[in-house]
Amino acid sequence: MLRQGRALARALPAVPRVPRVPLCQRPCPPRDLAVPNAGWSERMRRHYGRLLDTAGAEGWTRLPSFRRARHHRHQVPGLAGGSDGDSDRDGDTRLFPRAIEGDGKGFEFAMFLNVPKGRLRCLCQPGPFLEGHPGLTHGGAIATLVDTSLGTLALAVAGRVVTANLSIDYVAPVPLLSVLLLEASLQRREGRKLFLGCDLRDAEGDTLHARATGLFIQQGPPKEPAQGGDSGR
Repeated sequence: MLRQGRALARALPAVPRVPRVPLCQRPCPPRDLAVPNAGWSERMRRHYGRLLDTAGAEGWTRLPSFRRARHHRHQVPGLAGGSDGDSDRDGDTRLFPRAIEGDGKGFEFAMFLNVPKGRLRCLCQPGPFLEGHPGLTHGGAIATLVDTSLGTLALAVAGRVVTANLSIDYVAPVPLLSVLLLEASLQRREGRKLFLGCDLRDAEGDTLHARATGLFIQQGPPKEPAQGGDSGR
């Protein structure tokens, strides 16, 4: 059997290697995915327009879906990353998971940040690929929404942070394709510890779907790599 298998393998034509195509060639600006697209419902568009209309007057900044784009870097404290030599690929670092191709299939979202007030709003529409029980959003997808929103706020307030603890109370099921509004706030700081909380409601504010708290730890700057020679002196 083994000899027959080897003979068959030799007889088969070699599978050609597919060259890896780079995601983006210079100059290619990062694509902002946190804007209306064909997957947004009319309700999602309406609430997005309302938040966008009042953002400037109330001191909120709409965040694009990338974190380190050069044209956005100096607008939002805490969201800067790297030097002006960052590649466009680095500039496409996501603020939110968007691995699912196809508009409206996964997370559709828009974030608004107010650093002086320590607050963040995330308008979100969960798509059918986030299904848990039939017709309902998976609890893990809700946890991702909460962790990313709280983490984005902590990042803006304190720079480099990591999640230390996340506690979520699931209050009411979230139907797929519903429109949600997450309201997050910085509750207090204790040294390097940041305590944040959020409520997740339907966009009109009538139904509380989840309530969560998170503890984030502020990190120091990355350590310089060890040098050779007399670096130990």
